[in-house]
Amino acid sequence: MKITCHMIMSVDGRLISKYWSPLYNASSSVTEVYEAADAKLSADGWIVGRKTMAEYGADVVEEKEPMEGHKTMQTNTFIGKREGRPLAVVFDIQGRLHYKSPTLPSGEHIVAVLGSHVTRAYQKELEEIGVSYIMRTPGSKLEETQSALKHLEQDFNVKHMLLEGGAITCGNFLQMGLVDELSMIVYPGLDGESGHPSVIECQGVVEPLKKNRLELIDCETVGSGYVWLHYNIHR
Repeated sequence: MKITCHMIMSVDGRLISKYWSPLYNASSSVTEVYEAADAKLSADGWIVGRKTMAEYGADVVEEKEPMEGHKTMQTNTFIGKREGRPLAVVFDIQGRLHYKSPTLPSGEHIVAVLGSHVTRAYQKELEEIGVSYIMRTPGSKLEETQSALKHLEQDFNVKHMLLEGGAITCGNFLQMGLVDELSMIVYPGLDGESGHPSVIECQGVVEPLKKNRLELIDCETVGSGYVWLHYNIHR
């Protein structure tokens, strides 16, 4: 399975669009440009972290404290009401997200990647709603993530996924060597606030991404002054 990290950032590398300076030529919105590039990448769906899913799916997703109760013994993948839809995969290891629907308003079917310590009651809640889930096999962070991706590929017939945030999730995948391509759209504006997150971040590791060598495979201007950069990643 191929994974492409697909993100959009300001010229100074910041992630949160509400802080960016206004467009000089506003004929193309951030959403229009990003989604047009997304469609050209022809993936089976996308991967995000818990915080990004909670924000993006606010109409059907609610974040709470993890459910208490007996830890699950059910470790098989559950395939819910997909109905041929593309996938929205969320790494929610503690099981904090609760759903009103198995489908996001944008049309993707939700697949939750869970840790082995979630409760059976939480799994049953997902099953009743129709949300799919994958149980990670316990191990190192790399081993657990690889096991989840293997189930995603085998159980959902996935060939290509877009990794779409947040910054820490993208940083973790890149640090573990799990990303094959980098697709980066540069918004023609600035942020400048030192406390705002950059588009890719790693925590607690010295030189975490030094092994990632980028080979430019495409560069084009899109929308009203955006630049789309596409790289292969070599290690």
